[in-house]
Amino acid sequence: MGRIFPVAGVALVAIGLVAAFLVRPGTPSAVAVADTPVRAQVSNSLPVLLGGVPADNVVPAVTADPTSSAAATEPTAAPSASPAAATPTSSASPLPKPKKPKKPKAATKTSKARNVPDRPLDEHTGKRIVYDKALMTVWLMNKKDEVVARYPVVGRWDRPAMGTYRIFSKSPMAYNPNSKVTFANMVRFTYGPDTKSPIGFHAIPRYADGSRMHPVSALGLPIATGGCIRMSDKAAQEVYDFMKVGDLVVVLPSP
Repeated sequence: MGRIFPVAGVALVAIGLVAAFLVRPGTPSAVAVADTPVRAQVSNSLPVLLGGVPADNVVPAVTADPTSSAAATEPTAAPSASPAAATPTSSASPLPKPKKPKKPKAATKTSKARNVPDRPLDEHTGKRIVYDKALMTVWLMNKKDEVVARYPVVGRWDRPAMGTYRIFSKSPMAYNPNSKVTFANMVRFTYGPDTKSPIGFHAIPRYADGSRMHPVSALGLPIATGGCIRMSDKAAQEVYDFMKVGDLVVVLPSP
């Protein structure tokens, strides 16, 4: 028992010396809290305790720095996409100007008319048949003022006179005793100035043997000797079927 007390006394003395060393002036208190922000520090001023690790070998603890910028931890917003540059639209290519129709050229005794228009050059509207003596051409027009058909014909420049007429009779077959010819699908609208014979639209006259007075290839020339308007068999049939008694006939001037 006598040995125990000296050992205990030595221990007490040692503890007292350590405590005195820790609380000496100028030495940071173990329980003191710094007013400055907490940063990762390595203290080299702490004494080496009995059985402790030397200060030079202390591994510093990393502490988050609350003063660091929040931008370092917050995700940065992606830069807003700049407005797409307006793509220049190519200007629409100008439409080609429609070609101006060429001026019609009148027929002659040896050549047919050129640049014959699709529509007749009269100022009338509605259902009618138009005969252009200069162009030796006939148009059939319906009530909607649409072109039904267009035909080259054989006629003469001096008759019938320019003007408007009305169909007054029709015959599927007619006969001329002077010329001894027949002509199919006669559509009459006026009379000759001297003979007082009817003038109208009909097929190319045929002789008794069935031959034509002139070939179909002559249609379009002003070579007729009478006053009627001669047409192909097909054209004459179509005119006969289309035109009714009382329908309008328009005759345009000679060249």
